[in-house]
Amino acid sequence: MSVKRNKKRQMLLMLLTFLLSVVWSGQFLSDAAASNTDSHGLSAEKREEKLKGFADAAERLYAAMQQGKTAAAHQEMDRLIEALEGLSFKGLTSVDGIHALAECIMDTRETINRAELSPEAWRETSARLRLAVNSLIQERDALWQQYYKVMSSQLAEMDTARSGGKRSSFQEALQAFQQHYELIRPAALIQRGPSELTKFDSWISLVGRLGFDKNWDEAALKEVLPHGKPLLKQLFGRKGYEPVFLPLTGSSNPWHWTALIGGWIMLALIYTGLRKYEAWQVVSPVRKPPQGNGSLFRRRD
Repeated sequence: MSVKRNKKRQMLLMLLTFLLSVVWSGQFLSDAAASNTDSHGLSAEKREEKLKGFADAAERLYAAMQQGKTAAAHQEMDRLIEALEGLSFKGLTSVDGIHALAECIMDTRETINRAELSPEAWRETSARLRLAVNSLIQERDALWQQYYKVMSSQLAEMDTARSGGKRSSFQEALQAFQQHYELIRPAALIQRGPSELTKFDSWISLVGRLGFDKNWDEAALKEVLPHGKPLLKQLFGRKGYEPVFLPLTGSSNPWHWTALIGGWIMLALIYTGLRKYEAWQVVSPVRKPPQGNGSLFRRRD
């Protein structure tokens, strides 16, 4: 991807995030709240109808992309973008959740518009978008929650491979675990918020670095890997998870890993803050989505 194309994509993503954030925040709500309508004058019933239409469009897009139907995928993507216009997400997720949804939409649209069709990319991006939209609409029993059992099983496989000294088996289980996490991450961010995901991001980054390092450090993995189980339970909202990131025992330098994990968390928080600051510096506030040919939500050319 060229630098010019990458910058263009980042700008589109920031604009879409900002527009969705304005809709969510309801900063232009005043008399509308008293009359049981949203900032676009929609009643609660009408809003639910539009949300359902948005979810249905995501499901149809998912089906088309899973089957590799190019024409249908382009058509359903246009319908998905149309369903966004005038739709309020207030009270459904945070600004970070809206950013995650926006990124899923942009990634999927970019995948569809590529000259060369990649079945694997189509399946992955459409599944990620489907889980994100479902997470936004379905507060309970969201589809992404079904991945707890498979990820828990993969975590157990990683520990078994580690204890048996089977490096290749460990890396295979770790790679599958990472892929599933990337798949559910936007959906989880929509419902959980950034703080819980930051901790999990830090842990999985550390395990990935240790697991794929050319020097196999089984002792270090033995210290770090057990923290994954309580973090996974916390991520999926399962009861019985324990506090994590306490000083690690059984190591010649137990505070080393604790400090390293904490450092990853701080870096992630600083990056998130800088990203939001830069976005607000670049994008000027608007009161309504642009119309006409300049609209961000226009149909593809």
